[in-house]
Amino acid sequence: MAELKQHIDLTISKSKTAEMIDDAWFWQGNKAELRPYLGVSLIGHHCSRYLWLNFRWFSWDIQEGRLLRLFRRGQREEETVVSDLRMIGMELDYVLDKQLDMDFGCHVKGHPDGLILSGVPEAPKTPHTLEIKTHNRESFNELESKGVMKAKPMHYAQMQCEMLGASMTLGLKIERALYVAVSKDDDRLYTERIRLDRPYAQSLIKRGQDIAVSDYIPSPISTKPDWWQCRFCRFHDLCHGGKLLPEIHCRTCIHFTAEKDGMCTCACYGGKEIPLEAQRKGCPCHVFHPDMVPSWELIRENSTKDSACYWIPDFGAVLNGWEGYPSEDIKAAIRRGEHGTEDISAESDSIDF
Repeated sequence: MAELKQHIDLTISKSKTAEMIDDAWFWQGNKAELRPYLGVSLIGHHCSRYLWLNFRWFSWDIQEGRLLRLFRRGQREEETVVSDLRMIGMELDYVLDKQLDMDFGCHVKGHPDGLILSGVPEAPKTPHTLEIKTHNRESFNELESKGVMKAKPMHYAQMQCEMLGASMTLGLKIERALYVAVSKDDDRLYTERIRLDRPYAQSLIKRGQDIAVSDYIPSPISTKPDWWQCRFCRFHDLCHGGKLLPEIHCRTCIHFTAEKDGMCTCACYGGKEIPLEAQRKGCPCHVFHPDMVPSWELIRENSTKDSACYWIPDFGAVLNGWEGYPSEDIKAAIRRGEHGTEDISAESDSIDF
């Protein structure tokens, strides 16, 4: 992580105090564990491949300290908005640290910012799910001009799923959502009531479920490296060049399966369920998923049940797995710029779930 930090540090001069605060946030904030599920806050993303890689924890989303503090400000705004809504007479439940947990199955979950039981001025008796977002000036102005569906399609998709999920979880008829946006520049407010589009919401959930349980990477949204939706994606170098290597843990391993019943299992250990903490750590049996190393060629005739033989540029044929070379050592050798299997040390142990 220290190398990544050097790449994203700001080049502008900062005081020692400001620098130490941002550094503290960098090291503390980036320790947050990745979600074990595919959240509905992402489910409207334009690229299915992005969602699959995100669910599989392909790489850590490392952020600089300043951005992590900015995210904190957005989280704190929820408390302020909830207080304001109650002040004008809304009856709220499942807010702040008591958010509703909605499980759609197949590793898809959601957590709306709250449930409004009554009191929305435009429809006082109608229950609404609640979604609170902060925006910079440009984003807020676009939102005011175009509305949520056009300006923020991912937020719109999120609310569609949350309305569907709240109805399913609580047994209530909830067909409206209240979107509350706050401008971080001048504290302007924008609110919009969203109507449930049930077929669209169901299609989004189905999409997320299909992506989560797929053993294979979806097609990219574009094969053009300069495509506008690809250029700033953190997975760009995987899709357009195959240079990016995955982190090493269970979810980037060929033996991993996300089951339809919500479990995660390992083929190398006879289909046993993998505890969440074990998924994060991985084990010496790790074998790179072939879809995550597109610049390597899988040599099937030299592979075994538990290990995969890859033709890796500058190294030749390499057996990856507990019978050959550990993934950690292969990745380390590539990063060092070495050549040939003699530069890869092969040591592996076993682990029991």
